[in-house]
Amino acid sequence: MNIFNKIVADEYANDTRLGVPSTDTMHFLRRMNAMSTMRGGNGYRTPAKEPKKDAQGLTRGQRKEKARLAANARVSEERELKFMHSEARRRVTGEVPRPAVGFVIGMDLAA
Repeated sequence: MNIFNKIVADEYANDTRLGVPSTDTMHFLRRMNAMSTMRGGNGYRTPAKEPKKDAQGLTRGQRKEKARLAANARVSEERELKFMHSEARRRVTGEVPRPAVGFVIGMDLAA
């Protein structure tokens, strides 16, 4: 084995050992190429798993959506006005929002 083969073998060993940090950009690229070659060019991706389903056959997202729809269906717009949020009260009564006063108007005029 000549010295060139020994140097190349050492480089190859460093490229395939995961515990050795990359020394420069070329070392990183050689390592990526070596790992890709070992995996047949497919990289380390694994296919996505099927989502888990409960006893009813629903996924977590479907359960959350069902719960959200049920909760929103229970919301009643037939409340007394004093129990409604200010924006909801304005929508129901057709009230016009109050004009801005004070600092906001001063900043609009300054601009």
